[in-house]
Amino acid sequence: MSKTPKKKASSTSLVGSSPGYSPKKDTSSAVASASEGPGEQKSRLPLWPEWNDNEVNAEKWEAVKTSKDSKFFEDPDGKVELPAALRVHTWKRPSEHIVNKTPVVVENEAAFDLSSANEHLLSSELMRLIISEIYILQKVCDTGEDKPISTETSANPWRPWEHIYSLCKAVKGHMPLYNAYGKYVIKLYWMGCWRKIVVDDMLPFDKDNNLLLPATMNQSELWPMLLAKGILKVASTDVPVLSSGRELGEFTVIHSLTGWIPEMIPLKYWYTEQIWKFLRETIPKFQLEEEGSEDKTTTAELMTVKDSDGNEIKSESPSEPKSRDIGPQMVVCASYQSLHLLEKRTSVLTKMADSSESLRQYGLSQLYSHLVLLTCTRDCPLVAPPKLPPVPNWKRIRPRKQTNITDEPKEPPVQKPEQFIEVCSPFINFRLMAMAAHDMEQGAVKRRGYSSNLTSFSEMDDNEEDHPQNDITQNSPNSLYTTENNEVTAEDKKKEDEKAESTSNLEKEREEKDKEKVQSNSALLQSQDPSGKPLLQETWVDLHNFTKCFQTLLIFHKPDTYAHQCASAHFQNSVSSRLSATPLSNAVASTQSVTAPARQPDSTATVHTQSTDGKCTHFLFVDNLLPTEIVICFSALTQWGESLEEKRVSPPRPGFLTAKPFSWKTIVSELPVVQIETTSSKAALLTLPPGRHVLHIQTRAPLAIHVHLCSMSPFVFGDEETVMPYLDKESLRFCEQATLILRALGRVVSCFSDPEELPSATKELEKTHGVGIQQERVFNEAVYHMFCSALGRKLTSEELFAVQTLTGDPSPHGSNERAADTPSDGNPEGWNSRQATNQEIQAASVLQAGWKGYLVREILTAARPGTKENLSVTKTLDEMWASVVTDLEKHAIALLRHMVVNGDGIADLYPCREDECNRITFTDYSVAVPEVTNSWILIFRDVFHVHKNMLLVPKIYSPLSVCTLHVINNDTLEEIPRVFNRVEPHLYTPNKSGYTFVAEAHAGNTLLTGGNWRMRLIGSREPLPELSKETPSNIFTVKELKGYYIPNKKNIICRHVVNVSSDHNPTVQFQTSQSDVYIKLSILDNEKEVTSNQGKGHVIIPIFCFLANNGASLAQAGARQDRGGLTAEGTVTGGKEGSDQHPADTLFHKYCIQAEVLRESWPLDESLASFIQKLRDMERNEMRVFGDILDGTSASVGTEQQNRDSQKSAPKSTHKAKEREKDKDKLTSKSSFTMGQSLDTTKPHWTLRVVSDQSEAGKIEVKKDTERLEEIRAMKLAWESAEPGRAAKAHQTRLHYLKELQSNAEGKEPTTAETGTPQSQQNGEISSLIQNRIDIDYTPFIRKSLPQPRLKDEVLEEEQRRERSEKLQSFRLIWDNILEQRKQEKTARRDMMKHQLETYIGFQDTVDEYRQKMLQARDAYRSRVLEEQSHKKKEEVSVEAAEQGELEKTPSQIQPGARKSGGKRK
Repeated sequence: MSKTPKKKASSTSLVGSSPGYSPKKDTSSAVASASEGPGEQKSRLPLWPEWNDNEVNAEKWEAVKTSKDSKFFEDPDGKVELPAALRVHTWKRPSEHIVNKTPVVVENEAAFDLSSANEHLLSSELMRLIISEIYILQKVCDTGEDKPISTETSANPWRPWEHIYSLCKAVKGHMPLYNAYGKYVIKLYWMGCWRKIVVDDMLPFDKDNNLLLPATMNQSELWPMLLAKGILKVASTDVPVLSSGRELGEFTVIHSLTGWIPEMIPLKYWYTEQIWKFLRETIPKFQLEEEGSEDKTTTAELMTVKDSDGNEIKSESPSEPKSRDIGPQMVVCASYQSLHLLEKRTSVLTKMADSSESLRQYGLSQLYSHLVLLTCTRDCPLVAPPKLPPVPNWKRIRPRKQTNITDEPKEPPVQKPEQFIEVCSPFINFRLMAMAAHDMEQGAVKRRGYSSNLTSFSEMDDNEEDHPQNDITQNSPNSLYTTENNEVTAEDKKKEDEKAESTSNLEKEREEKDKEKVQSNSALLQSQDPSGKPLLQETWVDLHNFTKCFQTLLIFHKPDTYAHQCASAHFQNSVSSRLSATPLSNAVASTQSVTAPARQPDSTATVHTQSTDGKCTHFLFVDNLLPTEIVICFSALTQWGESLEEKRVSPPRPGFLTAKPFSWKTIVSELPVVQIETTSSKAALLTLPPGRHVLHIQTRAPLAIHVHLCSMSPFVFGDEETVMPYLDKESLRFCEQATLILRALGRVVSCFSDPEELPSATKELEKTHGVGIQQERVFNEAVYHMFCSALGRKLTSEELFAVQTLTGDPSPHGSNERAADTPSDGNPEGWNSRQATNQEIQAASVLQAGWKGYLVREILTAARPGTKENLSVTKTLDEMWASVVTDLEKHAIALLRHMVVNGDGIADLYPCREDECNRITFTDYSVAVPEVTNSWILIFRDVFHVHKNMLLVPKIYSPLSVCTLHVINNDTLEEIPRVFNRVEPHLYTPNKSGYTFVAEAHAGNTLLTGGNWRMRLIGSREPLPELSKETPSNIFTVKELKGYYIPNKKNIICRHVVNVSSDHNPTVQFQTSQSDVYIKLSILDNEKEVTSNQGKGHVIIPIFCFLANNGASLAQAGARQDRGGLTAEGTVTGGKEGSDQHPADTLFHKYCIQAEVLRESWPLDESLASFIQKLRDMERNEMRVFGDILDGTSASVGTEQQNRDSQKSAPKSTHKAKEREKDKDKLTSKSSFTMGQSLDTTKPHWTLRVVSDQSEAGKIEVKKDTERLEEIRAMKLAWESAEPGRAAKAHQTRLHYLKELQSNAEGKEPTTAETGTPQSQQNGEISSLIQNRIDIDYTPFIRKSLPQPRLKDEVLEEEQRRERSEKLQSFRLIWDNILEQRKQEKTARRDMMKHQLETYIGFQDTVDEYRQKMLQARDAYRSRVLEEQSHKKKEEVSVEAAEQGELEKTPSQIQPGARKSGGKRK
């Protein structure tokens, strides 16, 4: 399990390391390194450093004396970016805004009001969130409620200004002071740790001089503005969805102020029951007050959602351990989105209308979306119903049922259950209360200035004693009647004066009461109780309307309350370069100090790495006997310092986290179980069933990511190196099942002599292991092997008998081991080379049956409690069981593992079978990467031997970007399939020669600087395949051959001959200069393809065994070559016939490596035509034999002819051998000269590499294939030796023919060679003749079978005749083979038809036999049933007859009774 490192005493960052630290200077340098130009330095922000108390204590709060412009501090990040709903007009300092008094950071520590003075800011969603979430935190963490939320934090409640530092030390309970210089430090949580954010005191104002930051009723307090500026900085890293119309995405103020993990769950109406169940389990429940209690509040109190200790609010590790162990704590909130009028979907608009109506019922407005706190649930009425009066006793006797007679069926009314949720918000009825207060202020003026003859009614409170009855009496009918008569008496005047005085007094009283109402309402608007503590307005929301009002449920998890945690941070290289000047390199230590719980200091681990592409891979391992819940918090940094225009042009992509089940033993990808997409911080709850689980977690973000996992159950989180060692052990469910089986077996052993408890213990054992009768033997063998392992030896005869008695199996479990130990010559001498007769076999069977029967009887006797044998067996079992108890878990695991491995289907009987897919074992093999300049290298090649069937997965870890592994079965030369250049999981079976693992790498043009290459073999169980050598080696010798590509008709790139002195296993690789060429690399043996492989630009044959030729085959091959060299026909045909007829054991191997171009995929540019023609001329010159003879004079020809005649006395064989050796040496020297020249890499070329072990490099020779050239030369030399001067005569004949053509064109006589005409003149005449005869078209008369026209002479006719005969012979051979094959197929078909007919007849006979048996059984059953029915009928007739007789005997007794009963019925 991962452990939590200790918190570092001080940070090693560059920002705060120097004593004379100037934030402006330091951050400006970071800005310059991060931005592209000077104009962008203001928009690019440096990453905020991690929080460190020592750095804050050493902070310089005053201006530097040496700086000239240091009157006020200016934020190096520039002015903070406000929401779009707030238009900034000017920026002012507090000293410019507050004139009457000196500004302070905090003035009223008892309470604060952020709603009354900030009504003009409520149009901004971000400002509403800041105000509401600060109120929520104050409500949750403050201890000034009726009952304290946490007794541990009552001394230090949370205060929002504790996140601000200025002219103070970073200690508990600090108080920030006003800094005239204008520099303040804000402590906020961001990207997995607390950050130090520096702000100035510049305040924004609109054109009406309204402050655009939250403020209290006391305008001189600065803490709301400063805290809001820091929050706005962090919120600027969030990216809202473009079409959502919101100011921010998923940023939460509570997460920044506390570090709590925000889990967001969308609310849907079809999940109402699940939501209610969750809230009932998470937040407190409302309870009716008891009788006699004077408190009006409920006994329900808020759950301990977070300790309000100042240290913990800052997520600092407490120094003292917690006094009580509590579970994970959380705060539950709900949010809704504001009305988006640009929405075009009708369904969404309908939901918005319903939501707006529902919110209005509870005093909320959809235009002012914010976060609300859920405090408790209620499933009972708010007021207890009155008790019913006692029912008198006389009414309890047979109460009458009240019935209501109707003409239609009346359905019983469905009573809706009481399900309400209490919601707290500072904006409940906020607008209505503000408007009411405003109306009350102006009510008296309006009332005095309004007069009418109509009856007026004044709105008064219910508790007022005086009611305006006088106004009603003034407009009574009597008064109207008196006004009409115009007669006024003195008494009436007095009465009117008294009424006027009374009305004036009433008006004064109304004005005073109105003022009192305004004051009370203003006090209510300030949301303060008499004690001065901030309160939230509360209301009850029906569960049915809860999903209509709110769209998202936010659950804030407190990380410190989880027992196990782990965090990981990844930054791109571009961001990490900026981190070099900031303390972000210490993110690990800070995160650990934040998340480490006090009660388990070694349960947290943090990983900090860098990534180049923004993608990171982690693995999560969980093994638990109970369901596991893990909170996964994912934070993504998607933008950093971009301007608004840059965000609009190229909006950043959100970060993604995906978690899905994973297994190294399969390539099948499963569906993800968790998906998180966010632009800020978001969490999700991962719920896993009991058992072992491995999840592959992939994350991606443009700039940086942070993953934080919290759980109450242990888990392992990290890379492969961290997780894979845990998978070699057995799962907890496997160990538990094994322990249960072994303990049940132990109970059987302990009560083996107890006749009462033994049957129940045996049944419990059978129920525990659950194997069937067919698999019982496997369990018995496992018990035997377990006792052998516990004792460390083989069992004695008494112990073996005790085990057989315990298991009830008389079979000798240890027969295999004893048979392996007994010598093979233990049989008598006469039995070694003979087979037993039938009588002997029958006698042995009788003896074995008798012995088995005796053993079974002995076992049954010993298994019966109370016998002497049973006591002896019980004593032996107790002694053996003592050695098992010493290491019970180990032997239990061995017992169950033996059952699972050797029993088919036993693993499916237990729930731990699901854990087997994640159980692996692995072994690493590492070699050093050679430092070479080649673009291709062979890194690893070795042979592994597999002893039994096992599933293997090889995986490579290479410092090179392109590295491929090949696995070849040496027996079949088949390569294991690969998927995406990775060897797929494969079931390896034992073979004779093993499996060869070959690893190749492509380095390109980069220089290899070394490193370690590692291969990991992953299997299901041990033992894994063994290496053929003690240690792997990667020292190879490479024979490299290069050449230019010359296009030809057969598309062959090159051919090379391979000669080996002994059996050799090299690797052959071929590569072309162009990477898009499809090539085929083949190895031929006697022109027959043995193996081949295809590729694009590069192809490899990982391993091939070149067999050496023995002495007999070499001698026979030389003799065949000598016989074939006598004539041209023998050279072509004799060698092939001899090779086909050669026996297999003395076969002459003739290997050739050939490379071909496929699909005409290597086209050449026209600019290379001259270069290609030059290469072809060089090849043509290599084929010339008599070039020096034909170029000389006739005299030299005659001299050579005389010399050749004088040498006729020499043996022909010696002469031919010398010519062959001379010609061969000449070709070899030419080819070596061509290969030795340096190639022009700009021209199309190829490279052939043959890689061998360094110790076997001298056993193989690779050279260019010149066999065809040698055959042509040998053929020409044979013709010349058979007919000396043939080449010269042919040359003279050609010249004579050309001269005849020339003479015919000029009208002269033909000239011969004896005329002595110079060669140059003849050539000129021939060329002029050809030019004069261009107008004649000879193409219709010339065959186009050859690239160039060729004169048909006797030699050509002979060749054509020979080719036709060869074709006819081959066709006849093929035809004969086809006829023979057809005959065999016809015979096979006849045999198969006959066999099928016989089988069908046999099946029919069997069916008829079974049918006859069935019919017979049915007839027997039918006859038996009929007989039974006939017997029953006879019995029934006899019974009826007896009954009838009895009735006839007693008729007089039955009739009176019948009459009496009939009378009663009347």
